[in-house]
Amino acid sequence: MTPPGRRGRRTEAALALLLIWCVVGAALLGGNPYWVSVATTVLMWVHLCVAWNAVGGMVGQISFGNAAFFGIGAYTSTFLAARYGVNPWLGMLAGGALAAAAGWCVGYLPFRWRLSHLVFALLTMAAGFVLQFSVNGMRALGGTNGLYVNAPSSLSNLRFDHPAGYLLTIAVLASATLLVVALLYQGRRGYFWRAVRDNEDAAAAAGVSLFRVKQEALAVSAFATAVAGTFYAQQIGYIDPHSVLGVDVAIQILLFAVVGGAGTQLGPVVGPLLLVPLGEALRLALGGGAAAELHHFAYGAALVAVILLWPGGVVGGVRRMLQSRRPPRPADAQGSEPASAVVGPPRAPTPIDSDTLVEVAGIGKRFGGLQALHDVSFTVRRGEILGLIGPNGAGKTTMFSILGGFQRPSAGEVRYGGERIDGLEPHEICRRGIARTFQITQSFPTLTVFDTVLTAALVRHRMAAALGVAQAVLVRTGLWERRAALCAEVTLAEQRRLEVARALATGPTVLLLDESMAGLTPRETDAALRLLRSLRDEGLTIVLIEHVMRAVMNICDRLVVLDAGRLLASGTPSAVASDPQVIRAYLGAAAPGR
Repeated sequence: MTPPGRRGRRTEAALALLLIWCVVGAALLGGNPYWVSVATTVLMWVHLCVAWNAVGGMVGQISFGNAAFFGIGAYTSTFLAARYGVNPWLGMLAGGALAAAAGWCVGYLPFRWRLSHLVFALLTMAAGFVLQFSVNGMRALGGTNGLYVNAPSSLSNLRFDHPAGYLLTIAVLASATLLVVALLYQGRRGYFWRAVRDNEDAAAAAGVSLFRVKQEALAVSAFATAVAGTFYAQQIGYIDPHSVLGVDVAIQILLFAVVGGAGTQLGPVVGPLLLVPLGEALRLALGGGAAAELHHFAYGAALVAVILLWPGGVVGGVRRMLQSRRPPRPADAQGSEPASAVVGPPRAPTPIDSDTLVEVAGIGKRFGGLQALHDVSFTVRRGEILGLIGPNGAGKTTMFSILGGFQRPSAGEVRYGGERIDGLEPHEICRRGIARTFQITQSFPTLTVFDTVLTAALVRHRMAAALGVAQAVLVRTGLWERRAALCAEVTLAEQRRLEVARALATGPTVLLLDESMAGLTPRETDAALRLLRSLRDEGLTIVLIEHVMRAVMNICDRLVVLDAGRLLASGTPSAVASDPQVIRAYLGAAAPGR
């Protein structure tokens, strides 16, 4: 079985590659050295935009620091060649490695501590400024005077007598970068990239390591950007801090990619292909002087027009226009339910011998002056359905956030299978066998239902096995016929089921359901109860938060009641329902007989 959408992604990458070589062919057939040089400039910006898109578009981490990586590549290769006679191709690799290491350092703090995207963008911009001003004062790197490239023309020196040599070289480099990014995007890692871009909390809950995904994408982007820096230095023959480290470089990379369509494979090619020739034409039409700089106004106008009229860039706008003209597929055209699907959910591979799976001991959680939880203790036994109930504001979702790793307790500890887990990241807890859903559904808006479940399955399985798991889970949760729908287009009931499906695909031993029946009709609630009972009968342990008391009383083996962050009662549903303190907490009145 081929993952849905892969054919379209391959077609888009092939079109991008074809456009690159159409530019080469048109420039060479024209025979004008000037336009060959313009085509070379276009493809260099294509290379830079494809590299930026790996982190800025596909993972959603907007970087203003790619000018720094560009400069690192240019200065490393030029310095090594001038001082030690190192071949520029080797200098290109050294510059790429140095830029990747610099990217890792820049990204470590914001990615490790999950700081906002704005913080990451500002840090990358600051890194570029610091590097530029530092190089200004380094005599070994030429300071403000820059460095010259003095090498005879040859392929080994990356120097050519005719501009066609540079055009063919950058075309090969841009194509190689495009292919590498496309292979990553279309494979297992690409599903993680898109999940992180769409919704970081949902991705972490599915077992995706946010830190690793972001750092890998940033390293790929930095390395590829540095490669273009080496090419630029050899082509121009001279570099200085402003030309290769200036903020203008970073802004134009981002502008071209966004206008073309950030996050797509075709957009980083289309953007420079449209805007760079437009800028050149304006310079020729306006002549020299200050008027020639009006091409920057044209770039800005294009960006504003795209933001207002075509969000998602030119490629995104064209794609939406084509989809609006395409007749909708009937539900039965998507294929019937596969007869061979396995109905049981996968299980986490690590067995736990104890009957007590989760131990919550003395948990407290303070948010500034608010004590959300205070000395809460309870256990979760193997194979049971445990209900965590209480009035609004009782601390139930805060407790789930602690169990899932999204919050760390101020006091106490959580153990799973005897191992302390309250200091682990969400993806680590998920991979150990605890999966969760959210009170407010968290989806991946640009992914299909199938891709959402497949992403979760890929955390634990290779592609072939993950496809089988995703198919089985979608059949089990009744979402198979909706597998091709975008998550942003499904109903509330389907979103609730999709959250359960995503959690099941991770292979959990313990499933945490946060109000998974909220907003459902009685018929939909009954269907959800049947699913939960069947999962429990197959050995899955379930902890649920729910306000639908009919469901709670019918399905739960035990209840734990919280009120104002404190443990109020625990026991069987009948015992808890008759507890005077529970009645008082829910009804706000004195218990009968008192």
